[in-house]
Amino acid sequence: MVQMRDTSCTDGIDWPSCVRTELPGKREPDWLKPGDILFPTRGNLSCATLVDETIGDIQAVAAPHFFVLRLRKTGVLPAYVAWWLNQEPAQRHLEQQAQSSGIVRNVSRAVLDTIPIAIPPLPHQQQITELAQAMRREAQLLHQLMQSNQQIMTGLARDLMAH
Repeated sequence: MVQMRDTSCTDGIDWPSCVRTELPGKREPDWLKPGDILFPTRGNLSCATLVDETIGDIQAVAAPHFFVLRLRKTGVLPAYVAWWLNQEPAQRHLEQQAQSSGIVRNVSRAVLDTIPIAIPPLPHQQQITELAQAMRREAQLLHQLMQSNQQIMTGLARDLMAH
């Protein structure tokens, strides 16, 4: 089961951290599949997360605090819609329309359904999603580099203390 703690705006879904569970009931669960978009119903960070090919053969469901968006319209890439939902115009719409209890923002399905989405031609959607993916990869590599540099500096400090 994918929970909010298993999702990240930058890294997607951390499948190994997902809770393994048995689902009671006779009805076949609505398993997540590549192209689904998970959108949290509450929280101050409304980050859409794409279920991509990394799901592999995992049978997973989303926790109840997610909307599972499954596109039916052709000519629209799920990766593009997930990207759009995380951009400033969509986030501003959510900020203005969502109900807030002062501490936690609640997003209703009606509010989510009214987010205006600019849909460029398919080749432009592809270019945008590829650019966004390249930028995410760059951020991950930069984070790894910063961690490596910190380890080098820590090692240097330890060496200095040993002498």
